[in-house]
Amino acid sequence: MRILHAPADVGGHAFGLSRGERELGHVSDVAVLAAGPYGYAADIRLDVAGRPAWQRLRMRGGLIRRALEGYDVVHLNFGQPIVAFRQGAHMLSELPLLKRAGKTVLVTFQGCDVRPQAACACTSPTCAAQTAGRAPNARHMLAHADRVFHLNPDLRRWLPGSRFLPYANVDPRELRPLPLSDRDDLIVAHGPTNREVKGTARVLAAVDALRAEGVAVRLDLIEGVPRTEALTRIAAADVIVDQLRLGWYGGLAVEAMALGRPVLAHIREDGNPFGAALPVVRTGPERLRDDLRALLRDRARRERLGGEGRAFAERHHDPRTVARTVLGDLP
Repeated sequence: MRILHAPADVGGHAFGLSRGERELGHVSDVAVLAAGPYGYAADIRLDVAGRPAWQRLRMRGGLIRRALEGYDVVHLNFGQPIVAFRQGAHMLSELPLLKRAGKTVLVTFQGCDVRPQAACACTSPTCAAQTAGRAPNARHMLAHADRVFHLNPDLRRWLPGSRFLPYANVDPRELRPLPLSDRDDLIVAHGPTNREVKGTARVLAAVDALRAEGVAVRLDLIEGVPRTEALTRIAAADVIVDQLRLGWYGGLAVEAMALGRPVLAHIREDGNPFGAALPVVRTGPERLRDDLRALLRDRARRERLGGEGRAFAERHHDPRTVARTVLGDLP
């Protein structure tokens, strides 16, 4: 099959999935309308940012034409069509055109592309402005796409009939787990893309409290750096704290597991598709200091969790495995 991922790639999921599809023998390309901040690769980059509205629309239209002429499957990521017009609860996009042309349309939602602001612990004015359009967009996608996926279990609440999909942002074969260090001062790493949503203030407070107790620990706050640097710093850490508010783990946690590092995060068990097999230490804002202390004191447990995390990433987050799930029985 000839597969086009567009128009965005948040967290490297689309590119990882595309490489998995290529290894299964398909033609698979990733097209983005703008480069992301963390250095994720793309096959086609249009760079529409900063251009006049008419030029942005023409470039988007050109991408639709490219999809119509060169691909069998169009996979829309971050819940976005290539071109969208919304009037109240009504949406117009290229999806009906793609369907009339015989294309298979897949859509993946990743988080704040559908989750209302009130449910994501975010006070950003941008998020507030976008919230009203998320439900109409979701209904439009569900009505016209052949398959809709979500990367976080809670998103099913706003996407009835969609399927859960594990992250494909990491190829475990490309990362080599390193043994835990023998240094005296242990490193807790935390990589927030949004401090408010990830609960970063609680992470800072927990590490400060442990240092006040005399625990030899320091925090590595990984922010605003390319992915290559982030991976190096994750590998140098002893423990990774992911998010404390959303109820699921993110792409950073997958990278940490692939590198053999234990992960702590807030997990909502009522939507957990992996159950007890998920090797993430369950924690929360109020318990983080105690959970961190216990894990930092137990090297054998950290080593065991690191090994379990690596095996979990190989089993569930291998891009080839995720690609097989996505494509399934498509002709």
